Amino acid sequence: MLLSVAAATLAVASLLHFGVSIPLGTRTISDPFAGAAIPEAVIAVVVAVGALTLLARLATARWLAPAATLFALAGTLYGLTVTLRRGQAGDIAYHLALLTMLVASAVLLLGALRSRRGTPSRG
Repeated sequence: MLLSVAAATLAVASLLHFGVSIPLGTRTISDPFAGAAIPEAVIAVVVAVGALTLLARLATARWLAPAATLFALAGTLYGLTVTLRRGQAGDIAYHLALLTMLVASAVLLLGALRSRRGTPSRG
């Protein structure tokens, strides 16, 4: 489920960066930034495919979900470096939250892979 949430947030971030404004009550979120729109859309699709393979319990999930997670981690780390230079607190917080979700997903995936191989997990 974490990968599904990550994919959804990346899709929303991409829409915002493409210039779509999202009204939330009395406020509107708007953050056009063309340089991030396409990479976030690509990462969203890759993570969504990884999440779908897990939810559908497909055999390809064994390699595709971890690969999608690593791809998203790399893209998000790069995005964080860009965001830090821009200095916008909301964007920095989003990237840190997304990194937390992706790291948690990677740990859970690693644990699941280890348990399927019969390798005892530590702890």
